[in-house]
Amino acid sequence: MKKDYMEACMNATRQRIIQVIMIKKEATSAEIGEELPDIPRASLYRHIKVLLDAEIITVVKEEFKRGSMEKTYAIAPQRPYEDTNEEYNSLIQSALMGLQGEFYRYFNGENPDPQRDLLTLGSASLMMSDEEMMEFIKAYGELIQRYMPNKPAEGRKVRKVTIVISPNE
Repeated sequence: MKKDYMEACMNATRQRIIQVIMIKKEATSAEIGEELPDIPRASLYRHIKVLLDAEIITVVKEEFKRGSMEKTYAIAPQRPYEDTNEEYNSLIQSALMGLQGEFYRYFNGENPDPQRDLLTLGSASLMMSDEEMMEFIKAYGELIQRYMPNKPAEGRKVRKVTIVISPNE
């Protein structure tokens, strides 16, 4: 995986933009902005540009509207990568450092309260065959899909859920 691709994917705001496009299949920046009203318009455009430059999303349609070009975005077809252990290691280390930074900002921010915010950390060692592991991953994906369409509303806040499955040999 290319470094710019990995770095672009690791940003929480860009992950939310990707989720909107995945759910809608195609979306304009205005439609993305409607789904994510807490992101300032200038930031939204900047994040979309990063996703375009990293070839995570692509422009599927351009149309003139009110004197300007409106672009419609979709998830780009997956590019083949040479998946090496070094690249996987780099991706995992970047993700873990990103999480570490998020927790640092949280605990050094205004009024951190893990109980109020339902901060949760869990770990379990499970005995599973490869087939059972694939079933587990599928069930987890289905659970995440259930909540991805949620829009900002009273009482809702962004909650980042991260799962790391590590082999123990």
